[in-house]
Amino acid sequence: MSESSNDDPHQVAVEQLEALGLSAYAARTYVALVGHGSGTAKSVSERADVPRTRVYDAADELSEWGLVEVEPSTPRRFVPVSADTASELLDEEFTRRIDLVDDVLREIESIEEE
Repeated sequence: MSESSNDDPHQVAVEQLEALGLSAYAARTYVALVGHGSGTAKSVSERADVPRTRVYDAADELSEWGLVEVEPSTPRRFVPVSADTASELLDEEFTRRIDLVDDVLREIESIEEE
C-alpha cells in the first residue's frame, strides 16, 4: 500500500477514503463536509466539485457507512460525523471484513486439506 505523495490534506483524505471503498463522489463530499461542518447539496457541490444531483447519492452512501447524518430539512442538510467517529466506524468495518476473510480462508484451507 503506497502513501500519497500529495501534500494537500484534502486530496490525501479523498484518496485514502477511496482506497477504503468509498466512491470518489462520496469521499469528496465527506471531506468537504468535515471541512465546513455541514452543508446543503448546493454548498457541498460548490466546495467538493461534485455535481449537485450526485451529492444526494454520495450522501446516501455516506449515510449507509454511518459517516453522515441527513437532516430532513428543506433543503436537506448533511452533517458529517467527527473524524474520531469516522475512524472508529471505518476501523470496525475493516476489522469485520478482515475477520470474515480470515474465517473463509481457513475454511477453504481445511476443505483443501481433506
